Amino acid sequence: MADGAMMLDGIRVLDLSRVIAGPYCATLMADLGADVIKVERPGRGDDLRAWRGSGMSATFAAINRGKRGIAVDLQQPEGGKLVLELARRADVVVENFLPGVADKLGLGYPAVSAVNPAAVYVSVTGFGQDGPHARRAGYNTIAQGMSGIMALTGMPGHPPTKVGGSVSDLAAAFLAFGVANAALAHRLRTGRGQHLDVSLLASTLALLPDPVAHYFDSGQRPTRVGNRNPYLSPAEAFRTKDGWVQVVIMNPEQFARFSRALGEPSLADEPKFATNDTRVANHDAFKARGERALSRDDRRLGRAVRGRAGGRRSHLRVRRGLRGRTGAAPGAGEVGRAAGLRDRAHARLPGPGVGDARTHPAPGSGARRAHRRGARRARPAEERDRAPRRHRRRRAAVRASARCRPRPRRASRGSAQPQAVAGLGPRRPRRAPKGRAQPQAVAGLGPRRPAARP
Repeated sequence: MADGAMMLDGIRVLDLSRVIAGPYCATLMADLGADVIKVERPGRGDDLRAWRGSGMSATFAAINRGKRGIAVDLQQPEGGKLVLELARRADVVVENFLPGVADKLGLGYPAVSAVNPAAVYVSVTGFGQDGPHARRAGYNTIAQGMSGIMALTGMPGHPPTKVGGSVSDLAAAFLAFGVANAALAHRLRTGRGQHLDVSLLASTLALLPDPVAHYFDSGQRPTRVGNRNPYLSPAEAFRTKDGWVQVVIMNPEQFARFSRALGEPSLADEPKFATNDTRVANHDAFKARGERALSRDDRRLGRAVRGRAGGRRSHLRVRRGLRGRTGAAPGAGEVGRAAGLRDRAHARLPGPGVGDARTHPAPGSGARRAHRRGARRARPAEERDRAPRRHRRRRAAVRASARCRPRPRRASRGSAQPQAVAGLGPRRPRRAPKGRAQPQAVAGLGPRRPAARP
């Protein structure tokens, strides 16, 4: 912000949750300036601490960044009183006990609201505060399986597949983060807090509004279709000469440009490919045409997306990132590894210090160049996004040519540089003495450096 203050400066958050969903909600608030205190049990602490680590795993540190911590035994009366006092001073309380457990500890919403009516109390569970499964423990893969997202993930004919990462946990974390801030805005008008019920199952189901809507509209149960969108074409991954590229076309203007990029402008006029509905109906034939064109020249799509067809910088490889300049540009992006995302210029990871200019060397400094070289060497060779060999040879020739060009000669102190006289142009260089040849230009290397004076 302009004055340097962060959006949640002054907000106090008490984090009583464990593992990922609840803690990450509190972490997102800490990222925006909130003062977060995490309460853990003495000895073992959060279960996430032991994930491939001994007390401070990398996952625990990432999920709980920016917090202060305290170990309290909530089974002891003194511990419960201490945490209730922290809740009395807090603006937001986040917990993920099974329903009823917080009430037994004297830390449920009735107890907290009695001492702090303005508290926003966020309960994150697997299946909600009531219902037939309320007392069951819920985890990421369980919520994915029960929500139906696994039934939609994977290749046709394959078994249900888990979505990568802790998607259900993070869906609940983002939802809890959003409603907690909405409740804080509501409190500004009313002065009252409220109890927010967030579940992993409902949060994961909320990720599927389009398949659910199509099911109620058509009555057809959605199935696994791999990397494509069953209702839009093209909207899938295409194989190219040097990898894969994800392409999404949303309107006729984009499809016309995509067709020209493939070198087959007639595609936009063929009856079986002219509209989205006909392309969906003839999906296999359309994909075969597209991949056949991309396998011949994977640079065409890059030219169209950059909007410089035939231009000097048009040889952009598809896997090196694509972006458009106009609304008609096809949507396209490389299919890469998550491990290499940190080195991409377009990736901005959340959290304090990540992407913060204060944590990196200043632009233009030697330290920054060394920092980039070190980061590149640290990456495995198969993850480096190198240009084709012909481009590397061309760049090397350009650099060699630049080294051979003479640098402008500096004037000695006290002597003025030759100035141009109005109407006469710049001064001519001094003529060489008789018997000495003028320096000649060598093709491709620029003029030779003048010989030193005897």
